[in-house]
Amino acid sequence: MLFPNPRRRPPYLLLTIPILLTLLYIRPSLPSLFHHPRPAQPLAQPNATTHLLSPAIQKYWSDLHSLLAASDPSIEPLKSTRDPTQDELVDETLPRPDVTPVSESALKALKSAHATYVFGLKSLARRLPTWEGSAGIVMTAGGGYLGTAWTSILMLRRAGSALPVHLFLDSPADYDPHLCGVVLPKLGAECLLFSSVLRPADGVSHYQYKVLSILLSPFERVLYLDSDAWPILSPDHLFATEPFASYGLITWPDFWLSTMSPHFNEVAGFEAPPLLKRRTSESGILLYDKRSHARSLLLATFYNWYGPGCFYPLLSQHAPGEGDKETFVQAALALSEPFYDVWTPDDVVGRWINGSYETAAMLQADPAEDYRLQSTGPGADLTADHAKEPPAARKAKPLFIHHNLFKVNLFKIGASSDPMFRLDEKGRLGRLWGLHKKVIKDSGFDVERAMWDTVFEANCGLTSRAGCGDLKRWYEAVFDEAEPLVDGL
Repeated sequence: MLFPNPRRRPPYLLLTIPILLTLLYIRPSLPSLFHHPRPAQPLAQPNATTHLLSPAIQKYWSDLHSLLAASDPSIEPLKSTRDPTQDELVDETLPRPDVTPVSESALKALKSAHATYVFGLKSLARRLPTWEGSAGIVMTAGGGYLGTAWTSILMLRRAGSALPVHLFLDSPADYDPHLCGVVLPKLGAECLLFSSVLRPADGVSHYQYKVLSILLSPFERVLYLDSDAWPILSPDHLFATEPFASYGLITWPDFWLSTMSPHFNEVAGFEAPPLLKRRTSESGILLYDKRSHARSLLLATFYNWYGPGCFYPLLSQHAPGEGDKETFVQAALALSEPFYDVWTPDDVVGRWINGSYETAAMLQADPAEDYRLQSTGPGADLTADHAKEPPAARKAKPLFIHHNLFKVNLFKIGASSDPMFRLDEKGRLGRLWGLHKKVIKDSGFDVERAMWDTVFEANCGLTSRAGCGDLKRWYEAVFDEAEPLVDGL
């Protein structure tokens, strides 16, 4: 049996709440009847599809494509001989591994290609097309992640953000006419197709799409979010505050130390930073000012265009998450462009169940608070080593949830195999995030419950979609029938 016997389940809730929640979404003019704030009204925006299809953009992409083709290293795919050991990922006393062989001829070809591209990108950087003064959020959602991005956009609006959203899809096959044509425009989000500029012969896939979405969106200042990432509170202020105002690029740390090959630094022409200078990057969230960082954004495009079999193995050597993650910081370092790497380490939310810990999501810090904590007060030192964990007093509160290990996909949520339906050793249902009280105290509200409220409002109203019945019974068991984790919240 999927569910244990309920202790109590008021029958009127099964009828009235879903109806009211659905009506709230269908008719936004109805007064808010619920405990959370009304979703923010997104700012009006020009049509970005028209922008992508314009002759000016097509000409710019043609010129960039020509430079990328002229800078092809044309080498055999690089392969790491082994994965980094667990000690190499976390022990700062060990040197970086060197497990990706590069022949002399390949090294020469890589250096030449890198130099050709860096020389050619100067003119392209000066004329990178953007909407002057604009700011917005960019996401990618191809390959079946459109429903996950929908959840994130709803949470973005619930957080109070009014920033417009550009949602890039891999191909026309990913385009959902109702969601992209009716639902998302009401949320200030526009679906864009990479096929407006890319050709099938380009062979772009997976991690390579991220940098292209940032590059091709006409927003001048960009908050990039993976399809499974969303803010707890509005992030709109970040563009006008430090550290973004001074640095123009903000990145977040991952859990591991750098495993970059020494051959990469030979290719890029700069000395490798000390191992403790920073951890690897978690690139699911990025802040970019394309006015100040057009050159490094274009160089990151080169690193990703020739990522598989070339720059990805050089930058990570088959470490966890190998892909685009290191390309953004390393491009900035190669061109001596400034960036702010958040000091507060990522945290996780999850639960202990049947003797094992199940992680559901990551917490990523508020960069504005992080900068304030690191740059002011006794002992403040922005030049210190990032890889050393700061004391608790210098750790910022989380601003973003990155639901990377369980995708909250509104098209699929509620399947009997979903992890929240697993019973613990006493036969009880539990929260997906476990008994994580700190995130509630830091945020001022029950963030996980807010996420599930949003899921129901969007997807479990008047229609009896498969999975909603089980999901409602789980919700009632873990939220309505249980004591709150934090009194009053």
